Amino acid sequence: MAQIHQTAIIGNDVELADSVFVGPYCIIEDHVKIGENTRLIAQCHIYSNTTIGAGNTIFPFATLGGPPNDVSYDPTQDSYTRIGDNNIIREGVSIHRGAHPGTETVVGSHGFFMGNAHMAHNTVIGDHVIMALGALAAGFVQIGDRAFISGNVCIHQFVRVGRYAMISGGSAISMDLPPFMIGDGRNGGVRSFNKVALERAGYSKEDIRTIHKMYDIAFRRGLNMKNALEEIETTLPQIPEVKEFVEFVRSAKRGVLSGGSTRRA
Repeated sequence: MAQIHQTAIIGNDVELADSVFVGPYCIIEDHVKIGENTRLIAQCHIYSNTTIGAGNTIFPFATLGGPPNDVSYDPTQDSYTRIGDNNIIREGVSIHRGAHPGTETVVGSHGFFMGNAHMAHNTVIGDHVIMALGALAAGFVQIGDRAFISGNVCIHQFVRVGRYAMISGGSAISMDLPPFMIGDGRNGGVRSFNKVALERAGYSKEDIRTIHKMYDIAFRRGLNMKNALEEIETTLPQIPEVKEFVEFVRSAKRGVLSGGSTRRA
């Protein structure tokens, strides 16, 4: 049976796995489901229509599944929040539900979301994502697996951040950041590729050299992106990461960050 502190408030139609811990002064609204070994340390607010997986640790003053900051939101219509497994959600983190009826905000598994990070309505956050202190993802943002969002970063609505990408602290971006790349500044551009993350993930030296060459072609040689992609496809080994990069860039709707200027690529 779940361990629930006597000061916690539990709504109707709440499903708590037997090993869930609900600490002092937590509020869990109606229609919430929480999986095994998840701990709500204290003073958390879990809003209605939120599903939280197993093995999560949720720190004080986190608010999960709250109403979105969207003037079109209709509170009489149901929308949802879905959070995976084994996440660390630190103090003051806020995750908002979908803004439109039947939609959801999705957070993957094994993430680390530091104090006061924010994930707005309809964001889709991958697995093993780190968002540092004060990082902000606006509505409909997509963040790929193992991306690293540094402290006080602002990501504009509808922007995509690719897998293994990194954004330097204090940056603000309103264009897509392709996978494996490092973005910096206020749309300041792609400054490098994320070599350290690739090495830690066990990528071979050959694959890392290929990704390095891909970065050079796309962002260091002054080519427009159409020509850069053509050269990448004709001169580099077509490993999955190269194909992923090309598909990501070609599917961009907001443009992608360039190699150091604010122009759209």
